[in-house]
Amino acid sequence: MGLFSSNSDEFKIGDRVRVKYRGQEGYIIDKNGSLYMVSINNGQIVDSYSANDLEKCW
Repeated sequence: MGLFSSNSDEFKIGDRVRVKYRGQEGYIIDKNGSLYMVSINNGQIVDSYSANDLEKCW
């Protein structure tokens, strides 16, 4: 195993995340290939983003 992990497993279902360029926060509800499905505003908005578009919220 290398010193650096790939971004592919950076996030998990249930993680609270922020969409970097929108500033909106939500939860990861699914992963499809390299895209993460994020539920924003309690499911009113669901969209897919790459790992580079997201950052974890604490």
